[in-house]
Amino acid sequence: MPGFDIAIIGAGITGLNAAHILHQAGHKVQVFEKSRGLGGRLAARRTDFGIFNHGAQYATARHPGFIQYLENAINYGTAEKWIAQQWCAQPAKQAIANDPAETWYRGHPAMNKLVSPLNSGFDIQRNIRIARITPTDHNRYQLYSFASDQDHKNRISHGEFDGVIVTVPAPQSAELLMPLSPRFDIINDVKMAPCWAVMLAFDSPSSAPFDVFSKPDPAISWIGRNPVTEAISSPAPYECWTIHASPCWSRDHLEEKPENVAKYITAITKTVFAQAGIKLPVPVFSQAHRWRFARTTSPLGQSHLASADGRIIAAGDWCLGARIEAAFQSGEAAAHAMLDALQQ
Repeated sequence: MPGFDIAIIGAGITGLNAAHILHQAGHKVQVFEKSRGLGGRLAARRTDFGIFNHGAQYATARHPGFIQYLENAINYGTAEKWIAQQWCAQPAKQAIANDPAETWYRGHPAMNKLVSPLNSGFDIQRNIRIARITPTDHNRYQLYSFASDQDHKNRISHGEFDGVIVTVPAPQSAELLMPLSPRFDIINDVKMAPCWAVMLAFDSPSSAPFDVFSKPDPAISWIGRNPVTEAISSPAPYECWTIHASPCWSRDHLEEKPENVAKYITAITKTVFAQAGIKLPVPVFSQAHRWRFARTTSPLGQSHLASADGRIIAAGDWCLGARIEAAFQSGEAAAHAMLDALQQ
């Protein structure tokens, strides 16, 4: 098969896995990512107080292919197994280890490093948000971005491609793909919930005997201690926690100012810890980040979605479910579907 030009929109684990497979097959791959970093919701925020995993907190694996990938990532030095102490509020009120039957993996030293083994040999264009895909007279597809978020009249071309795989969240995928084919209309059936993430750092350790507090309050779905990392502003490590607001709370406060969200969630977090008999010190750092499309609540129910000729493909965790493994498998399925389409 001759080499073809393939565009991947989105540099999360779905897009990077698809790009890796297609590059290994001998095709010229370009990845377009709207932000500066890689990994999508496998996100990490580097601050003067340490590193926060403020997106996905860990991965689990059931499929042999993904298990092998994670084990290889451990050998590569970009992943580790995480045995987390979880707080059991009822009835024991004690910390217990996570279920040994389900191994937790996280990126090392930060969650976004989980995708590092996939980033090799192909071009990644960062800070570019693809806004339009247009068929050309040469049976190819041209990609455009807008000059700015305010200027939608002046388009910037990013070249022509033989195939395109779109791996952004479902609502953004629908916006890009529905003008191309009615086949993509069913993306609108996918439902995704938002999440406000709040990052807190303390200059003295808490007395918490646990690393994870899951669903401790109607407003909070997760409280997790981040790995200890070197802080820029002090030789002593800070204790860093990530708090995820619940989908319902996040939806109700979706357009709230980040500083207000940080204040509200910090207050609730202090109450949660107090109920566990723990007094938190005053945070020296607090910051909120909004994930507008954080978690898939109603997935598509199939690994990917392709147009009539098979050379425009939608993929992502929203296809199969809200798991990192689902995103990885969707990228693999999309890449193989593209290879089959290009053979024709």
